[in-house]
Amino acid sequence: MPPKIELEVFSGLQFNINLDSKRVGFIDAFEDRDVERGIWVEYVYILEKYRNSGIGTEAMMMVIEKWRAMGYETVTLDDVHWESSQDFWGKLGFKGDGQRKTLKISGSQGVSNICGSH
Repeated sequence: MPPKIELEVFSGLQFNINLDSKRVGFIDAFEDRDVERGIWVEYVYILEKYRNSGIGTEAMMMVIEKWRAMGYETVTLDDVHWESSQDFWGKLGFKGDGQRKTLKISGSQGVSNICGSH
């Protein structure tokens, strides 16, 4: 089970990822001008010593749920490190050809169903 984290709004759709009131990462995102009701994820960063602990996955599931509740329908990103569906983004349910990956988040299903976890 990943550590208990909190998301703190930094600006607009950008969030700090906090663990025990200490910032351990951030999610840099904004409205996608190319997709109606879409979010573009520019960057997700976790401090090196906290990587592979589940914090990034938990933070993304939490922020995706927030965005879905705000009425957004898709989350898109370009992943230059994408190698397989077993990678970080694939495990969260992102799909697509080439580097551009998209996750549909509209509807009443919870993020745990969208992301295929829990």
